[in-house]
Amino acid sequence: MKLANHESITSTHLRRPSKNVASPTSVWKYLAAVAALSLISLPSCATSGREFPAQFGWVTKGRTQQKDVKLMLGNPQFIGSSDGVPVWTFGYYRYRLFSPSYTKEIKFYWNPDNTLQSYSFNSSFPDDIAGVTPLPARPSSDVSR
Repeated sequence: MKLANHESITSTHLRRPSKNVASPTSVWKYLAAVAALSLISLPSCATSGREFPAQFGWVTKGRTQQKDVKLMLGNPQFIGSSDGVPVWTFGYYRYRLFSPSYTKEIKFYWNPDNTLQSYSFNSSFPDDIAGVTPLPARPSSDVSR
C-alpha cells in the first residue's frame, strides 16, 4: 500500500478483511431454530395396525373359524401361542406427541380344529370404552342382626 504525503499508518489501514464467519453463539442459535422447526413439522400422530370396529356380534365360540376372522379383519398382525394354544392378535395403536395415545387389541384363541376357543378385547379409545356395557352391580349382602 502506497501512502501519499507521508500519511501515517492508522488502524483503518490495518483492518483485516471480514471472513464472514459466524460466531459459535449464532451457529447454536441457528441449529436450535432448525431443530425446533423440524420438531414442529414432524407428524404429531403415528399409527400402527388397521382400525377395526369394537363390535363382535359375528364372533361365536366353537363356531367362528379362522377363515371367518381373516375375511372380517384380514391377516393377523401377530401370531403367537398361549400355553400351547394358537393366538392371533389384531391391534390398532395411535400414538400422539401432544395428547393422549390410544390402543386396542383383539386376541383370538384357537381350538385344534381351527374354530374359536375364546377371544379377548381391550381398548383405551374413548368411543370403545363408552360402548362397553357395564357389569351388573353385585347384590349387597345384607347382614342384619
